[in-house]
Amino acid sequence: MAHHVQNSDRTLVLLHGAPLTPEIWADTVTHLSGRTVITPDCTHVPNSRDAQSILAEQVAADLEGDLDLVGHSFGGQIAIDLALAHPDRVRTLTVLCTRDTPFPAFGPVAAQVRAGSGPSVVGSLARWFTAAELIADSDAVCAAREQLSQADTEDWAAALAAIATYDRWSRTSSLAMPVTVVAAGKDGVSTPEVMADLARRIHGAEFDLHPDWSHMSAFIDPKALAGLIQRATAADHAE
Repeated sequence: MAHHVQNSDRTLVLLHGAPLTPEIWADTVTHLSGRTVITPDCTHVPNSRDAQSILAEQVAADLEGDLDLVGHSFGGQIAIDLALAHPDRVRTLTVLCTRDTPFPAFGPVAAQVRAGSGPSVVGSLARWFTAAELIADSDAVCAAREQLSQADTEDWAAALAAIATYDRWSRTSSLAMPVTVVAAGKDGVSTPEVMADLARRIHGAEFDLHPDWSHMSAFIDPKALAGLIQRATAADHAE
């Protein structure tokens, strides 16, 4: 579990997607001054339909006190499950490019990854970033490329299979803490429509659409991403 410690009355938890590592948040953390920030390692994914819930409980057990949760993609589902299981500890919940409903198309992809014939690094990057972002080859693109190249296929397949069947549609409306739902206009999996529906079902949730973003575009500008996180988790927002 990676740490960046500053003074705060609660812990900011940044949960990464699959098959990435906590290092995807590294540049963003440098702009989160004045916070206690933890980036849990969720790379070892249980081969279970309940992988998100299992990882959520592991994260909760490792931390004390009140939490501000931020999760991207698979990490967003972990964050949702943690908030559902421990609503008394979660002060705010922010999810980026995630969904609370199944995405069955990832089932066959998981099988392909296990068989060694899954998506290529180039193909995955093309889904995650815009063409212009790939041409610019920023630090975020380079980090994603490196992490994809080194990803464990079993863990990646387990995450994809869990995303394929993940369904919290009937439960997310019970979330009572401040929730921010951040959507990317060019995300083909966590589509703006899916995320807008998630926000509509949670009383008081804020919906933040970025029309020009793809799945991982938020990481291109870590300072801006940190600002988004600071606003979503601000103390006055939680009151």
